[in-house]
Amino acid sequence: MPIILFALVGLLAGILVNRAADTFPSRQPELALRAPQCQYCGTPRPWIDQIALVSFILLRGRCLKCQAPISMRAPLVELTSAAAFAFLGMRFGTSIFLVLALIYTTVLLLVLVTDLEHRLILNIVILPATLLAILASPLSPLGTVRSLLGGALAYLIVYLIYVFARVFAQLRHHAIKVPFGFGDVKLAGFVGLLTGFPDVFTAILYAILLGGLGAALFLIYQAVVKHRLALGAAIPYGPFFCIAGWLLMVWK
Repeated sequence: MPIILFALVGLLAGILVNRAADTFPSRQPELALRAPQCQYCGTPRPWIDQIALVSFILLRGRCLKCQAPISMRAPLVELTSAAAFAFLGMRFGTSIFLVLALIYTTVLLLVLVTDLEHRLILNIVILPATLLAILASPLSPLGTVRSLLGGALAYLIVYLIYVFARVFAQLRHHAIKVPFGFGDVKLAGFVGLLTGFPDVFTAILYAILLGGLGAALFLIYQAVVKHRLALGAAIPYGPFFCIAGWLLMVWK
């Protein structure tokens, strides 16, 4: 029964992540407090339709009025959040760190979605989350020293990569896509706080390897489906930091 409860709480967290991902990138976070509307016809969505999983089951993922399709992202986020919360409930049991792990999971999922869709890692999300991770570090199984050291090292390493890439691009006088933006630097610091020293090095390595795999799959998709190769296209690295950080946070 507790696992079902955790899954339901995760479903609610997924609904909130979807609302935030729809409104925060517009730089108008107050819109998250308004009733959601169909992006095509502007009709307010009934409360039951605001649960994407239910909407896809009962309404086949379409607006009641105009029958416009709802993005598949919404039910996927809810399903992922519910599954992650249920897993964390089994993994950590009833503990203070469980509460922190649930919050961190919600933050990472929101960052993953906004960076994937908008190439944005928002300060309104990552800065309060980083402050929470710093203040709550004494409650982490890592302890304060390992957590803070991991955050500082991750921030420094990714910041140096960010600066080197920008300098290299300027020296070449070429529009080279910088692999990491400054948002990735801040995200890396947050992930370092969650993974701690020395696992922070593994987290960064995993993120880079996952990013390389993602780039390869993107090129294969472009070649097979689009019949072209977008070699100059840049992929967001934020989602790979989120995945690597979550895995290292959970499997310690």
